Amino acid sequence: MNATGTIHLDASDAKVFITGSNRKTAHVKIDRDVTTKGISFGDREFSVDVTEQNGNLSIREQSHGSTVGVIGSYHEQYTIKLEIPQGTSLNIDGDDGDYFIKAVNGSIELDLDDADVELTGCLGNSFKIKLDDGDLRMDTGRGVLDVDGDDADVNIKNSNFEKVTARLDDGDFIIETSQADMSNYYIEVQDGLVAFKVLDGGGHFDIRHDDARVTTEGNFEIVERSEDRTQVTLSNGNAKVSIRADDARIWLTR
Repeated sequence: MNATGTIHLDASDAKVFITGSNRKTAHVKIDRDVTTKGISFGDREFSVDVTEQNGNLSIREQSHGSTVGVIGSYHEQYTIKLEIPQGTSLNIDGDDGDYFIKAVNGSIELDLDDADVELTGCLGNSFKIKLDDGDLRMDTGRGVLDVDGDDADVNIKNSNFEKVTARLDDGDFIIETSQADMSNYYIEVQDGLVAFKVLDGGGHFDIRHDDARVTTEGNFEIVERSEDRTQVTLSNGNAKVSIRADDARIWLTR
């Protein structure tokens, strides 16, 4: 594949480890071990198709046949390990599983169901992540972030995003970020916590809320505080932060 190509991965119930390096090609290793005890019935064929086209790599899980039933115990260990060029982009469609992605500097797009995601040292400029019941952890980030989650917790450290869009139902959104001039953040949370820590810069915070508690720590200046709206400013910047919350706690700190 090309050093700046895209990997399309379609898998379910897998532990996925993706590591970027200075290598010029992709290395794919897939292990799946199934252990049953007792009586099993049904016929399910499993395979993975790996194809290259126009410098991009496609890895797609193929399952055929009827659902396997077991009277006894069933254990599956399914691991996908990818070593790829650092400039590769990712487009992943997955069901259950865990995803550990390290040092991948292209764009990252994830559409996952019940999955946990950990991004380490990923220095791309575009992150689009959709989760149902799962957690997202990032140790850095920049550019554009778009997160859509249901029962999901998001924890982001040491970031410098220009634009953030986050919509969560029942979950916590915790972010540490520097605020560049003209950066824009929109955060919508129903139940849970929004913890927003400003590492550098400043701006205007507009919080619309129902049954929510808003707490500030640091040199925030309160512009308006009412039953359903709180506005504060933080000097040394002109970023715009909009937070929409129902029954949630809001904590702003500098």
